[in-house]
Amino acid sequence: MLMDKEKETMLEIKAALALCTEAQRRRFLLYALEGLSYAEIAGRCRCSKAAIQDSIEAVRKKIKKFF
Repeated sequence: MLMDKEKETMLEIKAALALCTEAQRRRFLLYALEGLSYAEIAGRCRCSKAAIQDSIEAVRKKIKKFF
């Protein structure tokens, strides 16, 4: 069972992800949870590695605002 601080952290992460576009959220989760590389995500999403990097950095910035 999650402790209060862990619950709070999860809520903050979920709130930050809610502020992201669907593409940003999908790309970030593929990277953070599934451990895919930028190249692997780019192949799945049919876009450039630079687009993947931009999306992941945008999500990271939004998450950092909560902490």
